Amino acid sequence: MSVAPDSGPGQKPAFGRTRVRTPWVARLGFMLAAVALLLTVMTWLDERRDEDADSSALAGLNLQMQSLQQNAAQKQVLEAETAETHQTLKALSDKLDSFDAELADLRKRSEEGRDSWIKDEAASLLVAAIEEIDIRANPLLAIKALQQADGRLKLLSDPRLLAVRSEIAREIDALRTLPQSDLDGMAVALAGYTAGVDQFPLRRSVPENYVPGETHDEVPAGKQTLWVKLEAGLTRLANDMFTVRRRSVPVEPLLAPKEEFFLRRNLELRLDAARAALLNRDGRAFQDSVHAARVWMMAYFDMRDNAVKAAAQQLTSMEQQNIAPPLPDISGSLALLRELETPRNAAP
Repeated sequence: MSVAPDSGPGQKPAFGRTRVRTPWVARLGFMLAAVALLLTVMTWLDERRDEDADSSALAGLNLQMQSLQQNAAQKQVLEAETAETHQTLKALSDKLDSFDAELADLRKRSEEGRDSWIKDEAASLLVAAIEEIDIRANPLLAIKALQQADGRLKLLSDPRLLAVRSEIAREIDALRTLPQSDLDGMAVALAGYTAGVDQFPLRRSVPENYVPGETHDEVPAGKQTLWVKLEAGLTRLANDMFTVRRRSVPVEPLLAPKEEFFLRRNLELRLDAARAALLNRDGRAFQDSVHAARVWMMAYFDMRDNAVKAAAQQLTSMEQQNIAPPLPDISGSLALLRELETPRNAAP
C-alpha cells in the first residue's frame, strides 16, 4: 500500500512529474532483506563449512574404517598365524613330552642296568671271598673281597641293601677275630732252614784227619836213659792208639759221613713237608711235620750252635701256631643279595 506524501506548507505540488519519497518502512524492509540475505549467505557458508567438515570427517572416518578393516584383516591373519603357531607349539610340546618320557624310560633302564651291573660285581666279589675261605682258607684275602663288595653296594641308594651290608660287616668281624698267623713269613723261614741244613753242625761226626789230644814234652836225646827211651816209646804207641778225655756227660757216638748225609736229608724232608702243609693250610700235617723236624734237629744237631738253637726255637713257635682255625660261614650276604635280584623275565 502506498501512501501519498504530504505537501508541506508553502510548497506547491509539481505537475508533470511524481516525486517519490522513500519512507522509513521501506528502508527498514531493505535493511531486513539485506540482513536476511547476509544471514542466508552466512548460513550457506556455514552449511558449506559444515559440509566440508562433514566431508573431512567422513573422509577421516573412511580412512579409519579402512584402517580398521586392514587391522581386522591383519588381526585375522595374526589369529590364523597364532592358531597355527599354537598348533605347532602343541605338536612340539607333545613331541617334547614324548622325548621326556622316552628319556625317563631310557634313564630308568640305564640306572637299572647300572644297578644290576654293580650288584653283579658285588656278587662276584662275595663269591671270590667264599672261595678264599672254602678253597684256599685265606681269611685276609676274603676280608679284602668283602670290603670291596661293600664298597660297590655303597654306590647304590637301595634301602634293601642295608641288610646285605650289615651281613657283610658281620662276616668281616667274624674273620677278623680269627688268629692271624704270618703264613708267608713262616713259609720263607722254612725255606731258609731247608737251604741251610748243610751248614747246621751235628752233635758228633768223624773228623777227616785225626789230631792227637795231648802231647808230652820230649827229653833231649843226649839226656835220655834206656828206661826213659823205653817209656817214651810206649807212651807214643799208646797215644797213637788211644785218646783219653775226661767228660761229665755220656759219650756220644761218632757219625760216619754217609750217616751224616742221611741225617741232613731227613731234616730237609721234614722241613719241606712242613712247608707244603703250611701252603695247603693243613694244620694237623703242619704241626706234625714241624714237631718231627724240631725233635730231629734237637736229637742230631748241635744245640750249642746259635743258628741251630734259633731254628729250633722258631720251629717251637711255629708248632704252637694254628694255621687252620675253624672258619666261619660267609655265604649269608651272597644269599641275601641274590634274593633282591629282580628276575630278568619278570613283568615290571
